[in-house]
Amino acid sequence: NQHFRSTVGFQLTHDNRIDLPVPSAGSMRTISAQFNGGPLGGSSSFQRYTTELRNYTTLTQWGGEKPGSQAMKLVFGLTARAGMLFGDAGPFFYSQKFAMGGTQYGEQLRGYEEFSVTPNGFVPTTNSNATQQSFGNAFFSTTSELGVRFNSMLYSDVFYDAGNVYDRPRDFDPTRLFRGAGIGVAIVTPLGPLGLDWA
Repeated sequence: NQHFRSTVGFQLTHDNRIDLPVPSAGSMRTISAQFNGGPLGGSSSFQRYTTELRNYTTLTQWGGEKPGSQAMKLVFGLTARAGMLFGDAGPFFYSQKFAMGGTQYGEQLRGYEEFSVTPNGFVPTTNSNATQQSFGNAFFSTTSELGVRFNSMLYSDVFYDAGNVYDRPRDFDPTRLFRGAGIGVAIVTPLGPLGLDWA
């Protein structure tokens, strides 16, 4: 079968974080909307909305007074992400609906296997393989972290994640969340940040 998809969308972002790629202060706000099918035509008709909010603040810092030296910073961060899909994603649901668990695919929730957090609860036997039941039309996740930014290339933190996937947007319930906690280390390399998390 051949399927045709027509899409129009937009994304708005406000970002004033500093000390990237491991921010020590500032915030980021992103919202995106995507409209598919309907009067545009195509094999499916749905609307998809996502948003992400990030806030960072430096609680205290040590050193950095000498020329050329960098201060060590104790940083607190909060992140919230959410998404909803209205309508029928049709043959494109795998790329448009939301899946949760792990760190490689879909929405991140550390301490859980890939695709193991589903609208029907926790399914621990996914073996990192997704099924149609792994996906939902809404998700919410949040992270709080407390970390030490040793310099512009080394960062270590403790974190607390919580999130869930819901079958329909109207099922959204921020009190029904799966939780995980752990520690992480990130090193900035010439190829970009390299991180290791244990949850």
